[in-house]
Amino acid sequence: MMTTFGLERDGDPDGEPRFRALIAPGRAWAAFDGTTMVATAASHTLRVGIPGGVLPMAGLTMVTVRPTHRRRGLLRELVALHLADASARGEPASALWASEATIYGRFGYGVAAEVDALELDTRGVTIAAAAVDALEWHDEASARPLLPAIYAVAIAGRPGALHRSSTWWRERGFLDASLMREGASRRRHVLARRGADATGYVVYRQLAGKTRIVELMAVDARAEATLWRFVTGIDLCPAAEWETAPVDSALPWLASDRRRVTRVRHDALWLRIGDVPAALTARQYASDGELVLGVDGTSWQLASRGGRATCTQVDAEPDVRVDRAALGSLYLGSVPASLLARAGQVSGAVESVAKADRLFAWPIAAWCAEQF
Repeated sequence: MMTTFGLERDGDPDGEPRFRALIAPGRAWAAFDGTTMVATAASHTLRVGIPGGVLPMAGLTMVTVRPTHRRRGLLRELVALHLADASARGEPASALWASEATIYGRFGYGVAAEVDALELDTRGVTIAAAAVDALEWHDEASARPLLPAIYAVAIAGRPGALHRSSTWWRERGFLDASLMREGASRRRHVLARRGADATGYVVYRQLAGKTRIVELMAVDARAEATLWRFVTGIDLCPAAEWETAPVDSALPWLASDRRRVTRVRHDALWLRIGDVPAALTARQYASDGELVLGVDGTSWQLASRGGRATCTQVDAEPDVRVDRAALGSLYLGSVPASLLARAGQVSGAVESVAKADRLFAWPIAAWCAEQF
C-alpha cells in the first residue's frame, strides 16, 4: 500500500501496530502473484453522522493495485469482498475518499459530501466578532484528553462526520508521523474557552510563513469567530490554508475582505447505500411525503411522517429513478435530486423530482473532515 501511494515505510515507523489497532481481524484483503503482494483493500469499522442520527458504515481504505498488475480485475474482486463483508456485518452503507474520481462510480459510490480547500491571505484582514472566547495553548499531552469531547459536540448533528472511537483518537487523531508533516512543523493546539467550558480548537502546522490548518472545530458561531481571529493574527504567517474545510464555513462572511479568501471545492466522502430500507429508515426527513423510488430496477415506497420514514419494497412504477451511486449522493441531504436530474443521474417527472428535493433535503451541510 505504501509503495503504490508513493510513500516509504520509514515515514511511519509505527504503521504496522497502528494498522492492527484500526483494522479489525478479517477486514483486510490482499491479492498475490506468487509470493508478491500486488493488491490490497481494507475496511474501517465506522459510525457516520446522517440527517438526525448516526449510521454504522464500512470505510473502504488502503485500496491499491501495483502498476504492474493493473487491468486484471483485482480491484473489482477486492471491492466485492469489502461489500460482502459489510453486508454480513449489518453495515447498511460503505464509504471512501477516492484517490481518483473516475473509479468508484461504477461500484455504486456517489459523492455525498464535498469540502472546500481554503486559502487566506491574512495581511490586513480582521474578523467580525461581537464577542470572543479566551484562548489556551496546549501541547499534545494536555490536548489529548480535551479535544475528543469538543469534537463530539462540534460534529453532533453534522451529516458525513465520523463519530470517532477512543482507538481512532489514539491512533489517528494525534498522528504526527513525518509522512503527515510533509516538511512542516509538529502540530500546534489552541483551544477556545468560555468560562469553564471549552468551545473549540484549532490544530495546525507551520511551514515557510504559512499556517496549515489540520482541523478547526467550534461548538458555536462565537467560538468559530474566535478561532479564525486567532488564525489571522499568527505572527510571521501571512497565509493560512485548510484543505478540508466545510462548504458552509463562516470565514468568507467573517473576514473584513472576503476577496482574501479563496475556495476550491473538491469531492470528499463517496457513499454507497447497500441496504436501501435500513439506510432510508435510519435517517430523519425535514418534510412529510411519499415517493416511490426506483433504485437499480427495484421499487421502494418511501413514506415520511413527523421526520421518520418507512421504506418497503413495492410492485409499482417508480416516481423517481436513481442508480445506487445517485442514491448515495442524495442520502446525506446536500446534493439535490433536481441537480442530479439536470446531470442525467436522476429521472422522473418535474413534480416528483421536486418532491425528492423536499424529502431528502437537510438544513445542515454534509461534511467529512478527514480522509480515511
